[in-house]
Amino acid sequence: MDKQMADLTGDSKRRKFLKQLLSGSIATLAMPALAAGASLEGKDKNALLTAPADVADERYWEMVKKQFTVPSNLIMFNAANLCPSPYFINDLVESTMKGLGKDVSFQYRSQFAAKRAKSLEKTAQFMGVTKEEIGIVRNASEGNSIMVQGFDLKPGEEIILWDQNHPSNSIAWEQKAKRSGFIVKKIPMPASPKSADELVAAFAKAITPKTRMISFSHISNTSGMTLPAKEICKLAKSKNILTMVDGAQSLGMMDLNLTDVGCDFYTASTHKWLMGPLENGILYVKKEHLEKLWPNVISAGWKEMGSTVDEKLCVLGQRNETSPFALPETIDFHLTMGKKNIEDRVRKLNARLKEQIQAKIPQAVFVSPLSSEMTAGITIINLPGKTPLEINQKLYDTYGIACAPSGGVRMSPHIYNTMADVDKVVEALTTLSA
Repeated sequence: MDKQMADLTGDSKRRKFLKQLLSGSIATLAMPALAAGASLEGKDKNALLTAPADVADERYWEMVKKQFTVPSNLIMFNAANLCPSPYFINDLVESTMKGLGKDVSFQYRSQFAAKRAKSLEKTAQFMGVTKEEIGIVRNASEGNSIMVQGFDLKPGEEIILWDQNHPSNSIAWEQKAKRSGFIVKKIPMPASPKSADELVAAFAKAITPKTRMISFSHISNTSGMTLPAKEICKLAKSKNILTMVDGAQSLGMMDLNLTDVGCDFYTASTHKWLMGPLENGILYVKKEHLEKLWPNVISAGWKEMGSTVDEKLCVLGQRNETSPFALPETIDFHLTMGKKNIEDRVRKLNARLKEQIQAKIPQAVFVSPLSSEMTAGITIINLPGKTPLEINQKLYDTYGIACAPSGGVRMSPHIYNTMADVDKVVEALTTLSA
């Protein structure tokens, strides 16, 4: 890691953030709380302004929570689907959109090219790769589709998929196989794996001399199981097999460096754990593999000799140019807190959630593995005699808790949640389980 990145992710950056907050150079902390209808009069305001920089202190995360406009009567517990953005990201997107509404001239819009370039550079640095290897698409599904439609597999060749892959990384391959003649092999994982080696072994067993690619979700959105991506990619590389990782549930939640992971392709969205603007996705293609992909969409400005992922694969016609505008600030927000600190916090929230459910709702059936090694930010349960849809609706209607009925009752807390929020969710589930 170079010095510049170390400075961004270190304690000095967090101290700078607090200093900026206190001086008002980012924005006044009162804004999001007031927007939610709360009051920061008296001691509440003083407590907020003196929140510590120690991420082990719950008051730090209470301060972070106040960077979001979620009202106090709601608990967002569905990061696996859609996250709120910090209020200053919303403000930036809104003000940029308003500016475009007033002036759609080429002259006004010329600023977007420079901002997109900065977004590519920042995102690439955040992910541990070069800016030439990153492209901005509209979401992870589009990134997956670019891969599926752009990568040639010949009749008889094989691609190995995890049977818990997202449809855009599963059904999409099956549909293409129908017209191209390659073979799709879907492999299951043990429901209660004892080690990461057991998960890697499932892929190793499926490999044949015809295997050309292994494509898998880093984290399952339907079970919460986390695959050992680095070890699977290492296995594939040893067999001269390419790897594609769907990182929709890992980018922004895990302390991730794609060079370290060793994958050849990676896709993700910015509206999930990254907490960034809507209608943005990330496509990573290792530079030596760029020529292996055909573009899906060719529009004005596309050049056959394009030498970067963004130039070759992401020229998609007229788009909402204001949305990528906020990516650099989104990345800065993460780096301010530290990627590892964010992952540790999400894991601690889920650990408390599991512990409390086990203690207070012993009849709950866990879909997600209980081992911290096998899961990350998603906890899914079922309650006997209750449907996930029924529980999900009652959680929102009665308690203002937003989860998802995906694979069970899916809960995915993030840094805008506190330990008190976790306890409220368990309290609600306890009542509903009776």
